[in-house]
Amino acid sequence: MDFNYDVIIVGGGVAGSLCAWKLSQQKNLKILIIDEGANELDENQRKEFVSTFAVATNKSQLSPYTKLESNKYAVNQDGGGDKFNLNRYYVQPGPDLFKSAGVRIVGGSTWAWRGNTPRFLPNDLKLKTTYNVAEDWPISYDDIEPYYAEAERELGVSGNDEEWDNILPGAYRSVKFPMPNIVQSYGSLQVKDKIEGLEIDGKTIKVVSTPQARNSQAYDGRSACQGNSSCIPICPSGAKYDASVHLNKAKANGVELKTSCVVTKLEAGANGNVNQVFFKDWSTTAIKEQFLTAKIVVLATHGIETPKLWLSSPTLGNKSDQVGRNLMDHLAEEVTGLFPDPVFPFRGPQSTSSIEVFRDGDFRKFCGAFRMTIGNDGWGRREPPIKSLENLLLEDLGVDDSGKKKTGILFGKELQSRLEERVTRLLRIGYSTEMLPNKDNRVTLSDEKDAFDLVRPKITVKIDDYSKKALAYGYSVAKRIFDRIEGNREVEPIAPTL
Repeated sequence: MDFNYDVIIVGGGVAGSLCAWKLSQQKNLKILIIDEGANELDENQRKEFVSTFAVATNKSQLSPYTKLESNKYAVNQDGGGDKFNLNRYYVQPGPDLFKSAGVRIVGGSTWAWRGNTPRFLPNDLKLKTTYNVAEDWPISYDDIEPYYAEAERELGVSGNDEEWDNILPGAYRSVKFPMPNIVQSYGSLQVKDKIEGLEIDGKTIKVVSTPQARNSQAYDGRSACQGNSSCIPICPSGAKYDASVHLNKAKANGVELKTSCVVTKLEAGANGNVNQVFFKDWSTTAIKEQFLTAKIVVLATHGIETPKLWLSSPTLGNKSDQVGRNLMDHLAEEVTGLFPDPVFPFRGPQSTSSIEVFRDGDFRKFCGAFRMTIGNDGWGRREPPIKSLENLLLEDLGVDDSGKKKTGILFGKELQSRLEERVTRLLRIGYSTEMLPNKDNRVTLSDEKDAFDLVRPKITVKIDDYSKKALAYGYSVAKRIFDRIEGNREVEPIAPTL
């Protein structure tokens, strides 16, 4: 059989781009990346995204990607503002909702991720052995540690070696971080001064810098972070890593990139090998199904599209009945409050510091571990500065004698003073945990079709009690941290005997 390519990689996100870059270093390989997005990968495209975001923010449409032609085809889950439009693509019967969003864009979600890159810990991979919870991974921390180091080098991770070498037992590092850590924000240091050394349920609070795929100095042709504080949804300078970095490297090595193409199915031959990739090019008038062939096909479309595409390909089979099962995500909540003194958020990345001591311990027998971040973005999505201004413009003055709501209008120097007094003291402490694997949390095929007449993915999710308890415990810890910040030096223990 004559093949069009040696390798076809489906998906131009971080996994697909790194795969293409690595393979492109082998001579004489003909490689194609096929992706559903249609954006460019240069600085002009980045400037256009930044410009769109600047205009969109004033309209409470918090996305730089609203003008993408690919948005017509229903993968972008961003509903704008505080809304989350779940019905554009995912079909979700419940009982819980899967809220991780996607966007049909070359480079994938790395355009909009925060860039934080803490590693898993050894005990994360052996929960069953250590805490009699869930199942162990078939690989160990020792197995993946060298690959962590390689990934950190390729993405360009900034971190503090002294803080993170064996930050918890067994979490060693074989190499130094590629760059020094991003400087901790003024606000983080003020919080650190208030809470460092606080004892909570036998854990000593320590505030450390967060490893990030964001340049603290010029690295790999990209500038140092300029502190724009818009890492989600867009880094204006390109200091934060996104997959365009390795897509451009791969293209320079001869890898072809085919955009505007939604893969519809893969087809295996009689020998079981997958050599055919079928797709629809939405940039054409007819949008007819076409196909290309390769000796090797790499499927790199992440947790939703990978099982959806596999299940849409009848010749691939599913003898194990495991395709699409055990869908997981990291669950997150946050506590917000006003710091006693100004912390001056929004100078630097959205988070520069974290608390890691609750990522492991005997409490994992009862509830999930969690890591905590100290926000540098005020109250984040809950109250961006424009919302603070709106609240002050129409200040709630309670109710009058008749029970009617009263509002007052602030303006001039009083408005300026009140706004400054509030926005400079906004503080957010977030906490996140990993879901347990559950075979019933899964991606299957729905009965509904998308704009290409392709089946939309059905996502069934129920959050397990173990993870819910982790969030409850994270809340109790965050609340007690705020108690200390507010001046209560005694902190009541609330160990997770759940």
